[in-house]
Amino acid sequence: MDVGDTTYLLNAFIEAIARITSYALTDQEKESVVHGFRRFHERLERIKSSSSLRQLAIESRQRSEGGSSATCHHEGKTCTQNAVRGSLKAFAVGYAVKYALDVAPHAISLRLFSKPSLLLRAFNRDTASFAMFISAAIGSYKAFLCAMRRIFKGRSSDYTNALVAGVLSGFVAIKLDRNRSRRVAITLYVASRALQYGCVWLVDRWQASLQRQEDHIRGMSLKRSQSATDVGGGGGGEAQTLGSAQTKKRVLLQMSRASPPLPPAQHVKWDTDVVDNNADSKREMRRIGLLKRLISISRKCAPTALMSASCAAIVYVLVFHTHVLPRGYMNFLSKASGYDTVYPRKTASAMASVGQEVLHGRHRGAIPKGMSTKEYLSTLPLANDIVSAIKDDAIRHDFVGCGIFHPHTTSCTFAVLSTALASFPYAFKVYAPLNAAVLLLFKRSKLLRDPKSALFSLAKSSARSSVFFTLIVLAIINGSCMVRSLLGRDTFYGYLFTGAASGLTVLVEAPSRRMELAMYCFVRAIENVWDVGIKRNWWKHIRHAEVALFSAAMGIMMTIYQNDPTTIGITYHSILTRIFGKN
Repeated sequence: MDVGDTTYLLNAFIEAIARITSYALTDQEKESVVHGFRRFHERLERIKSSSSLRQLAIESRQRSEGGSSATCHHEGKTCTQNAVRGSLKAFAVGYAVKYALDVAPHAISLRLFSKPSLLLRAFNRDTASFAMFISAAIGSYKAFLCAMRRIFKGRSSDYTNALVAGVLSGFVAIKLDRNRSRRVAITLYVASRALQYGCVWLVDRWQASLQRQEDHIRGMSLKRSQSATDVGGGGGGEAQTLGSAQTKKRVLLQMSRASPPLPPAQHVKWDTDVVDNNADSKREMRRIGLLKRLISISRKCAPTALMSASCAAIVYVLVFHTHVLPRGYMNFLSKASGYDTVYPRKTASAMASVGQEVLHGRHRGAIPKGMSTKEYLSTLPLANDIVSAIKDDAIRHDFVGCGIFHPHTTSCTFAVLSTALASFPYAFKVYAPLNAAVLLLFKRSKLLRDPKSALFSLAKSSARSSVFFTLIVLAIINGSCMVRSLLGRDTFYGYLFTGAASGLTVLVEAPSRRMELAMYCFVRAIENVWDVGIKRNWWKHIRHAEVALFSAAMGIMMTIYQNDPTTIGITYHSILTRIFGKN
């Protein structure tokens, strides 16, 4: 029975009752009752019409959406159309992006003009595999989310729907990418973002809970203060309840001046619970205020702390487990520090020599007196490849680290200048095109509206990022020289301290970019430390671990994106909206 039938029967029943009742009443009573029934009837008619309009609107919306659930937000498309269109669009975009990334290096180096066949080589199985991964991740998420909503029909929250849909879509998508190294890199990136936004979500909930507790305590304190000021007086000899010391003194003074003593049943009663409750409220308010300040401080210091921990882990792997680093990442560090010109293709051997001498050398990183740097390095097994880089046979450093990090000079101060001159130009070449691409892709309106200000901001941000990059290289390489000079020896913990201190250079960057840089280093640190743990048997390799991790990370990310999008940063939220759309 629908809403219209129910309203019609109710109207008929009320009219019958009104007709029967009218015969038992006088004319005046009859008119009042009939008038009341008429007003009630008109109200029912309005309710009937509004409910009918709402029902028609719901049916019309469902017909326009092809019967999709009312909780879906893909207006103008059915659930099937939404999933299929999203999958096809993602495949086309993913294929185009991967093809462009493969062709771009050849276009920049002008090799395309001499070998046009490189354009055809980019149409390969790896490009299709990446496109299938992107397509499956987006299309299957849309399909699973709509399926969960249609199956449970409101019996489950959208948190559960998005979580299940994200886990299933992540499992389906990651299995389609055949490139394991890329699969691991994507998994670590998504997992780090899921961890970041998951922690932000939990802290936001904690802060909201503290705010509710504070509001409740303030409300209860206000009520108690109002009740404490109401001093019961007079008639009937009722007991009085007082909450303040001043009121207590005033009533005692009045009682002492009264001529007849009060009967025992009428003695004034003091509310000590009010005082105790006020003290408890003050302690609770102090606790909540302390926790809120702690949350505020943690939000400000989190990027710097994460950057310091990540840099410490990277320096640990770089110096003491150099063989674990991927070749591409090692080449990047070599070019960034300028050591590709000092030790061409031998930077890894140089770093490994330092770590080996610190941990297992006879002199713990020091060069014995009476021996030149070249003579002592020639006795080290891992340093044979880099001895030729030392041109001066008579030059002598105090430590192996100094001899390898700046072999051309014994002055650690002069080495800082040479490292800066090598790092800054390379950093500017990296950051300037990157910031220009961001300006063209995401800030075109600003560039068209005020090109002078936009270009100045581009130059400023590129220079600022280049300074940060140069400082972190100086802190890692030349900072170890300062630690050695202060301690008088080369130690394992000195390099950890150097790495942690280098993370403080992120304060040079803009506050909005600090967390992004910290997350980039965090991903590298997690990957490198995991590989070190496998090499040293700290833990075992888990087969298909990236599949489970990516599925869980997708579930967390999609849950937050679908239900609490404000938790995600503005830039990444806009990117996710363009990729996944409204569901």
